[in-house]
Amino acid sequence: MARKKNAIILPKLKDHGGDMSKQWYVEYSCRNPYTERMVRQRIYDGFNQLLTPKERYTHAEKIIDSIVKKFADGILPFEKEKVTYNDELLYAQVAARYGVERKSTVSIRTYLSEFLSGKKSTLNPHSYQTYQSKCRIFCEWLEKKGLIEKPITQIDHDVICNYLTDIASNQKLSKRSIDKYAQIIRSFFYYLQKVKKCVHENPVYDIPKLGIVKDEAAKPIPTNPRRLLMNAIRVSDPQLFLVCQLEYYCAIRPNECRQLKIKDIDFENHIIRVRNEISKNKLTEVVSIPQQLYYYLVETGYNHWPHKEDFLFSIKGKPGNQMLGKNNFRFRFNRHRDRLGLPKDYKLYSLKHTGGVNLVQAGVDPWQLQQHFRHKSVTTTENYIKNRLGIRSDKIENHFPDLD
Repeated sequence: MARKKNAIILPKLKDHGGDMSKQWYVEYSCRNPYTERMVRQRIYDGFNQLLTPKERYTHAEKIIDSIVKKFADGILPFEKEKVTYNDELLYAQVAARYGVERKSTVSIRTYLSEFLSGKKSTLNPHSYQTYQSKCRIFCEWLEKKGLIEKPITQIDHDVICNYLTDIASNQKLSKRSIDKYAQIIRSFFYYLQKVKKCVHENPVYDIPKLGIVKDEAAKPIPTNPRRLLMNAIRVSDPQLFLVCQLEYYCAIRPNECRQLKIKDIDFENHIIRVRNEISKNKLTEVVSIPQQLYYYLVETGYNHWPHKEDFLFSIKGKPGNQMLGKNNFRFRFNRHRDRLGLPKDYKLYSLKHTGGVNLVQAGVDPWQLQQHFRHKSVTTTENYIKNRLGIRSDKIENHFPDLD
């Protein structure tokens, strides 16, 4: 554990043993809360005009009392430096209209913006937006509490716990969501500690158990409602129907689907290549195309599409050079589901789980399912099966001894 640093060394008179021929002064030190550096201050004013030791001691006592009182009132002898920075916390519409460059005194907002700027090059766009959103909410909460202009060292463990408790209560967030908020704020303070060196310890630790414990995973869709839903989507939204098939047959995630290009489908070998720049695992991965989906792609002419660099899904319901938005498929799927009065537990991502459950019931072994689902390990796949199907046993289901 890091040794706690002194914030203040109280003022003292330097009188050179009472020697009136030398310069007397009051000296003290305090830590600059904006740089975390200890700064020494000396006050010489008024001593040379006083001709007796008694007068000088009285003058020094007044200076010392004044400084101690300011410390007690939280007044420090520092001015914040001004910096020019890109404000990464602005909403997109404001940034587009007025630009992102700002000039301001150093504050938590400038530190958050610098932190986010560094994250831009290491995170994919979706993850960056998550960081940006949660840092923005943290900043807005600090503004509401009157803490935004306070020195960063005053954002301590109690403040962090109060923040997480507030958002957990007011927004009815799950435990998983609260953990994500805490993880991002922890990484921000780690940046301040290791890179900016303006805090000496990370205040995000020993977080109390907060948030609602709930299962937020998409549920597999049973046969009858699935057929009802797929028939409706097939007729009114053929493009979305293809997305649903990629989810069900190939376990390709919605965000991967929207970035697929015509060139990624190898019709000769019946496979789809999920490029490393779009795959969740950041690896180029190959998925087999089941015959039902393969025949659908051929029947609808995707194998003859002339522009191989076009996105498989684009505007006007056909391939093109414009990628659809990240929530496009989800919103469209939810509209069909809600119109049919089906449970909100049924999500677009449910079709991936539905395909997995049906494959296991058809006799596919865990190793084959691992390859198809692109899991990193067979243990992940075994846990996946256990969480969605439980432990299936023919003896338990069909040969259990009678109760009586």
